[in-house]
Amino acid sequence: MTAPPRVAFVTESFHPVLGGGETHIRALGGALVRAGWQALVVTRQSDPASAARDEVDGIRVIRVPPAGPGRTGKYRMVAAACAALESERAAFDLLVVRGTRVLGPPGLATGRRLGKPVVLQPEVNGEFSGEIFWWGTPLATPPLRQLVTAAKRWQRRGLREADAFVAMSHAIRDEIHDAGVSGERIHLLPHGVDTERFRPASASERAELRGRLGLPAGPLVCFTGRLLKGKGLESLVEAFARAGAPRGAHLAIVGSGSGQALSIEEALRARVQGAGLANRVTFAGRVDAVEDWLRAADVFAFPSEFEALGLSLIEAAACGLACIGARTGGIPDVIADGESGLLVPPRDSVRLAAAIAALLDDPARRSALGAAARAHAVLEFSFAHGVERYQELFARLAGRAA
Repeated sequence: MTAPPRVAFVTESFHPVLGGGETHIRALGGALVRAGWQALVVTRQSDPASAARDEVDGIRVIRVPPAGPGRTGKYRMVAAACAALESERAAFDLLVVRGTRVLGPPGLATGRRLGKPVVLQPEVNGEFSGEIFWWGTPLATPPLRQLVTAAKRWQRRGLREADAFVAMSHAIRDEIHDAGVSGERIHLLPHGVDTERFRPASASERAELRGRLGLPAGPLVCFTGRLLKGKGLESLVEAFARAGAPRGAHLAIVGSGSGQALSIEEALRARVQGAGLANRVTFAGRVDAVEDWLRAADVFAFPSEFEALGLSLIEAAACGLACIGARTGGIPDVIADGESGLLVPPRDSVRLAAAIAALLDDPARRSALGAAARAHAVLEFSFAHGVERYQELFARLAGRAA
């Protein structure tokens, strides 16, 4: 029997960094290992306390310098990451490059030099169009946007040579196709979740969770994710002050920005304090059992301003929560407006407040939207089905039977 291909992932960040992409690679790599495959992750040593050589869920991990936080680290890691792949050339048959902005060109070049099939997986929308390079920066001016677009056009010519592309959302798939990649090389593979771990709670389970987590018994709005710039958290706090707090609701903000270059955690805590919401908002920090907080909640708010898909949103939908999301990136893949949740414009705290109020005031509608969200998550975002599709893709590219 032919052994399954050995897969290497190269990515800017990995465990112990906690985010949607990091969680996805850990879950996928772990599932491959449990199925008898071998998985390797080459990443940056984001946390100086993390071992340079490690094993996580059976995945062999190599962490390269520079260590510690900092926005330039993803650029300075490139040479060391490529060198690590060179030294491990005999240990993998296929290379998956997560993120095309920085690691894409050198990762593809290294894979080609080593004779390995290469899969490119954008980590956010806007990587192929160039939008991610000017979003939220001074580059948004027309002359500089034109310059960035021209540079991206040159870069895309090289990236198009990858063997396959994985898009986690329809928006990213269309973006890659518009860059000149043929449709048969683009695979729509959204991040999946364990729909048994993330499942709706009964009334008694919800009450027990509230007590264990120290949360009040009234209506609970929840956000989970990293507390970073661009996640729309400033709008969420403003909207909650306008609509949630006056209705006796509580807001749980689950996650941390600690050690991240774009962290707004301290500023967000100060904003909550300054708005007089300290007794209405709980900062849970980083937690591993995020499903406990979701299953304890009534409404999930995800007002991210720039989001590839939103693993946190899928987890909330799988828990049967009525979800509110910003109409951007891959979020509409998860929320059908008015059917399985509500969509609002990004950075619009007034519309977000209205959506929060509408759901808090109508338990029957919350229940109906939550049930539809759960059904959609089970149908479209099953982790087990996603692993099977990844195995088929990897085996085909490596020329082996799955």
